[in-house]
Amino acid sequence: MTDPANPAAQSNAKAWSDRIADRYACALSPALADWFDSEIWAQTGIHEYCDPVSPATLLDETPDVIWPGLMNANLVPLIANMAGDWLCGRIDPDNRIGQIVQWYHGGGDWIIWGNDLPEAIAFDALVSRLPGQRRRHAIPADDFFANSTASSTAGSTASENTGPLVQWASRHLPDAIQKLVNSPESSKLDDANRVANQLIEHGIAEVTVRCELVQDALQLSTLALLERDVLLDLEIDPGSIAQWAFDHDTIPERHRDAIVTALKSRDLADGFVQQWDVAETHAEVVTRIAPDTAWGWDIAGYAALRRGDRELAKRRFLSGIDCSCFSDQSIRLETHWTSQDASKFSAAMLAKAFPETLKESEYLRCLCIPNLIERSDSVSEHWRGLAEAATSSGRNRDAHDHLVAAGWDIGMRPITAFGELIQRIGDTADRSGQKARAATARIHRACLKDRYGA
Repeated sequence: MTDPANPAAQSNAKAWSDRIADRYACALSPALADWFDSEIWAQTGIHEYCDPVSPATLLDETPDVIWPGLMNANLVPLIANMAGDWLCGRIDPDNRIGQIVQWYHGGGDWIIWGNDLPEAIAFDALVSRLPGQRRRHAIPADDFFANSTASSTAGSTASENTGPLVQWASRHLPDAIQKLVNSPESSKLDDANRVANQLIEHGIAEVTVRCELVQDALQLSTLALLERDVLLDLEIDPGSIAQWAFDHDTIPERHRDAIVTALKSRDLADGFVQQWDVAETHAEVVTRIAPDTAWGWDIAGYAALRRGDRELAKRRFLSGIDCSCFSDQSIRLETHWTSQDASKFSAAMLAKAFPETLKESEYLRCLCIPNLIERSDSVSEHWRGLAEAATSSGRNRDAHDHLVAAGWDIGMRPITAFGELIQRIGDTADRSGQKARAATARIHRACLKDRYGA
């Protein structure tokens, strides 16, 4: 922070935003520049993502907030929660921080929280007011965040529900969203629907809002609300429970009656009704506005298959396998019941419902290799081979994308192998004019070498 008692230092110091832009070779949005220059990052928030990263940390030679090899090499951490997860800026091909993603440390999953930091902060403040039960990552809906003192509660006043980070974000948001984040919370359903509709109408954190609405439409937390002993009494394996939670129609009749009875005894029977048409609508929109997001294709494809539109389902699943498995939100959306069959839900669905696609695609066969280590190695080698071919023909942007996929399509091992890969990612980014991705990759590379000697 610049010394306020030293006017000469203040006048000569380069703005934080300029220094960050220089270090990462990227353009910052006006809001993100203000985030650094107003020094709002020195404040602590009151919601889940409450611990901002200082620009001084990001300017370190090896920023300790970067998780090299685990985080994609195009991510710049900006705000942490108290559990090791991050809101990160995502460097795009045009040398900008073009999106904010939530990155989960427990598995590397990510989801877009907005096109700029104020959107992500607003979503963090409003997520508890959206319809449905919350399920965050692999943690049940009643996790510690739901009971945290940082979480807002029904009936709270506007001042209690904002805090300094939200107050800052409000200045960069449309008037309607400003009013929304500053309004008292209500426990009524119409408030939840109003919050969701206004966020979508204004394009605020739309991808992650629609993910919450898919969870609500499919009542994905219903079985999780039952006591474990109820499910154990049914003598079923965990994989079946996950599949049943995803699609209630797959529950055998002999188990359905027992589950419905248990739900009724807890006044939860209404949660056994799924709206697949609503879920498909939200997922289909996500396939258009964020086509690199796997869960949109997964849900839209399964919904089409479920209602008998096999041709559409096949097209959607084929698009789904092009997305990183780290974008599938498989725990929250209960699609992880296919993980032993394939690394991606869409791949498992293709293999099961459209087996001819296995003959047509070597890549799909790699995704379905039974041995998990062999599967990971084969997929990584597939992308490396494509990168070599692209480099040989001068297609450097394609080579860059293929190398990124080699590391973060379904993951790569060991962590030390990322050293050489990230170096090549930076080199191909440079050759294709992606200076920001090149600079960011080299920072990740330095962090990896510092931490792992690789």
